[in-house]
Formats: sequence, structure tokens, C-alpha cells
Amino acid sequence: MGTKKPKRGRRLLVGALIIVVVLVGLVAAAPFIISTEVVKRQISDQIAYWTGRDFTFRGEPSISLYPYLTVRLSDATLANPEGMGEEPFMDIETMTGKIELLPLLAGRIEFARFRLSNPRINLRTGEDGRGNWILDQGVVGSQISKGDKEGSTDDSAPRSPPADIRLGRFLIRDGIITYTDKHTGRQEELTKVDARFDWTSTTQAAEGEGSFIWRGEPVEFSGAVDTPLDWLAGGSSPLRIALSATPLELAFDGAALQLDGTQLEGDIQLTTPSVRRVVEWMGADVGSGAIFGAGSVSGKVNWLGPSVAITEASVEFDGNVADGAIAVTSVDGHSRVQGTLAFETLDLSPYVDALQIGMTADGPWQSAPTAMPLDAMGALDLRVSTNQLILGDAEIGRTATTIILDDGELSVSVGEMQLEDGFAEARATLQSRGVDLVGSAQLELVDASAAEVLDKIGLAGLRGVVDANLELAGKGRDLREFIGSLSGQATISITEGTFELADLSTLPAAIKDPASLSGSTVFSAAMGTLALAGGFVTTDDFHAEAETLNLMMAGQVGLLTPTIEARGVLGLTEPDDGGGPRDVPFMINGTWDNWRLLPDLGPPIDRSAVAPEDPLPSGG
Repeated sequence: MGTKKPKRGRRLLVGALIIVVVLVGLVAAAPFIISTEVVKRQISDQIAYWTGRDFTFRGEPSISLYPYLTVRLSDATLANPEGMGEEPFMDIETMTGKIELLPLLAGRIEFARFRLSNPRINLRTGEDGRGNWILDQGVVGSQISKGDKEGSTDDSAPRSPPADIRLGRFLIRDGIITYTDKHTGRQEELTKVDARFDWTSTTQAAEGEGSFIWRGEPVEFSGAVDTPLDWLAGGSSPLRIALSATPLELAFDGAALQLDGTQLEGDIQLTTPSVRRVVEWMGADVGSGAIFGAGSVSGKVNWLGPSVAITEASVEFDGNVADGAIAVTSVDGHSRVQGTLAFETLDLSPYVDALQIGMTADGPWQSAPTAMPLDAMGALDLRVSTNQLILGDAEIGRTATTIILDDGELSVSVGEMQLEDGFAEARATLQSRGVDLVGSAQLELVDASAAEVLDKIGLAGLRGVVDANLELAGKGRDLREFIGSLSGQATISITEGTFELADLSTLPAAIKDPASLSGSTVFSAAMGTLALAGGFVTTDDFHAEAETLNLMMAGQVGLLTPTIEARGVLGLTEPDDGGGPRDVPFMINGTWDNWRLLPDLGPPIDRSAVAPEDPLPSGG
């Protein structure tokens, strides 16, 4: 008995070796014994079986052994569904299919994987909004139709499971994907597409990953659909998508539905190191600068066709954080953005600083075109509120603003701005008319602190309670022309005030010795009317009243050139020298930062003769 066991082992080993040799021989001989006609028919039949579309290629397939048993096709095309034009859905320069070994030994040719080299995939949305990538025919389409019918019945019986039909794995190398929306005219193109997609059978999940280039930026992606047939049949399926590019990263985790179109519902997260770069990536030029930096958006998203809505949103940009909701709709190539954002604190200091730098820096800023493509920027309806608004050193209380862009006209309305015990309301509009930018503004101050208002615009030294109304309008092709064209008027009234820069009762001595002008002046009321025209702010009726003096002034200051010219009369009811009441005429001229106080030796000011367009003479 002991001598027979080794013989049995040797026989088993020999038998196994014979089987291996036969298998290797069959595989090695496969390229010579497989009929190319059979391969052509099998490939065309299998792809048509899956998709219900014609699949063709030119020339004869070539079969090779290394590195595994494969068949290679050239110039292959997959047709579009009916009604989507003559252009094929897919053009493939070279298509390589890996042949399954075990089915081959049983006399069948089955493919485990397809590799597409240099394919061009043409995605298209028809006038009805339906995409040519929807597989509504073939075995996939039949399973979708089956699920759709069973899902819409009132029968309480459970749905029968879909058939487990083998599909495969697909590799794309150096592909191009184009997208055309016939309804909106939108066109996009992805190049250098390298991707792997796995959908091994109709009952399993589909997932993929890869990279492409869009608008010059490399993008990496990954995604998975848990139950593709349920989704395509009108139901829903869990879906996960991630995109990563230098300007933007996006992650979605939720569900996909197929109703009147593809719909996504779930959690979304977008982050960017530069909002400015994202806007430029999307096709808008916003110039250079330090503002519009890092930003993020997260929340619950609902995306259906051309509409995207994010609720329970958390938005952050340049360090400002807000809660609210945002909706974006694309119609005929134009977008409409609606949203409500609530900030606890909104710091606009970087934007104010950027504006001031641009306005004061050396260079041709005054000749820069002011025209803005407002009519090409879509529509905007944004409501913004904050409990604290920061503008440099100034802190403002609760502020509510509405920003509306419609039909090429931008309007900004401040319905509430708390200024200590007072408040402000404002409205501004901008509109492009040819090469000109046309604008207007209105401002109302009620019971506001004069110091708070003036400190915010860089003017200090005045205290009191101010009421004011301002109306302005302008038009120009560049900033100089726009500022020069500004015209309008304002009325201002200040009560219980203090002029902290000088004691006006010392004015007679200060005319002889400017260094003696010091102290402060308390006044009960000051008021006047301001007119803006030709780049100058002019007044001819400003007057102030105090216990021992009164002041009347007329003059102008320049906006484009920081000049000041004014004449005034100071009435002293109790002069320091003990004399009787007297008037002291004086003049002021020079620049904002370097002005001179001079005696006025001319006749008294005839205020009825002074007009905004009639500059006052300067003395010396």
C-alpha cells in the first residue's frame, strides 16, 4: 500500500501539468483560431445589446496575446439616438477589449474591459431638455423601462428585481468630451480626459475616477452611483461626487433622481482659495487685487436642470461668515442669482481700502473706462443684513441692504443703517448706456451723529446732531468725466454742535497770526444748502449761530482738484476787546491740506448774486 501513494501523486501532478499545457496552448493559439468575423459580430452585438445603438468600426480587428488576450479595433463609432443629429455620440480612434478566458474555452467571446484611446464623446441636450447620454434602448433601457413601469403601478406587490446583466469596465485615455445645449446655446469642452468607469453588471453600483482639463485648469474627479437603474428608471439612488482643481474643490453626498431631468439633492461643500480666480475661471474678468480671496459655500443643495438652490447655507468670503440661502437659475445663457445672507459682523474695510488705493494711486485711474457690462452680467436679487458693519475704524450698527441687477441696471438700497441714536437710508443706481456709465444716488440722515458720519469719510473736528438729504447724478466714459459730470444738491442741518478745530471768536487775531487760531466753538445750529456741479461743491447760504457770534459763508471746494475758495463774515456780538458788535470779513483759499486764512478787503458778500456756477474770487 505504501508503494502506491507516490505513483498516485505523480499521476495527479502529470494530469495537472497536461491541463496547464492545454490551457496555455489554447490561449497561445487563440489569436490564430478565433475568427475575426466572429469577433466583429460579437463586439458590435454586445455594445448594441447594451445601448440599443449602432456600433461600427473600420478595418479588421487585430487579436493579440500580450499582456493578455485582447482584440483591437480602429475608427469605431457609436451612434446618437434618433433626433440628436447626424454627429455620432462617440468617435473612438482605437478601442481595445480584454477577452474573458473561461467563456472563451466554452466557445463564447465575452469582454471584461474596454480601453478607449483618443475618443471624442459628444454630449448634447435637445430642445426638450433630454440628454443623448440617457440609455432608453437596449438591455439597459429595457431594465430602466421595466423599473419605470413597475414603479408607477398602484399594485402593492413588490417589484421584481432587475436582471443581472454583465456590462464591464471602461478606460478612457486622452479623450475629448464636448457638451452642447441646443436650448440655451451653451457649449463646453473637456480635454485630456483620462478616466476609469466600472459598471460590471446592471445590479451593481457604478463608479469612476479620473482627470480632465476644463478652461485651462486640470481637474480631478471621482464619483459613485449605488443603484444606477433605479435612478435612470425615475427613482433615486445614492450619489457621491468629488471634484478638485486649483481654483475650486467640490464635494457632493446625496441622492440623484430622474424626473423631468436629472435632479440632485443632498449636502454640498465648495471651497476656494480665491473667489476672484473662480469668477475668472467661469469666464468673467474682475481684474487684480487683494480682495475676493478665500471663500466657501456649504449647505443643502437641490439641482434640477438649469436651477441650483442651496438652503441652510453657510457662506464665507474674505473672513466674513453668513447664513442664508442662494438660488441660481440659467436661462438663455444668462444667470439669475437670488439669495438672502445674514451676517453677525460684516467687515468691508478691505474693499474700502482697495477703492481708496485705486482712487489715490498715481496713474491713469481717472481715465480708466467706467463702462460696466451690466447687461451681460445676468440678474441679481440679493438681500444682505448684518448686526455690525465695519468700515475701517468705523463700526455701524444693524444694516440691511438690497442689491438688485435687472435688465442692465444695478440698484443698491440701504433700508436700515443704525448710526448711534440716528439712522440712514440710501439708494444708488448704475446703468450702462453705450460707452457711458450713468449713475444716481440718494441719501437721508436722521438724528445722526455728525462726528460718526464725518469720521467715516476722513473728516474730523465737528460734533452735533445732523439731518441731511443728498441727491446726485452723473454720467461719463471715465472716472474723471463721471466725477466731473456729477450734479445735485444737498441740505444739511446740525444742532447742538461743536467745532473742535478753532475758537471762531479769535478769528480777527488769527487773520494776522494764523497760529493763534485754537480752541473750539460751541454753536446751537448750523445749516446750509450744497450744490454739486462741474466737479465742485458750492454753497452760498451756509450759516451758523452761537451764543456770542454768528457765521455766514459762501464758497466752493473741488473734487477732482483738492482746492478750496470761500468768503465769509463772522459777526461778533461780544468781542474780546470789549467793543461793540462788529463784522469780520475773511477769505479762505488753498488746498484741503494747506489752506490760508486772509482778510477780505472787498465789499460784503451779496449772497443773492452767488451761484454754484459762479466761482468766488480768491484774495491774497
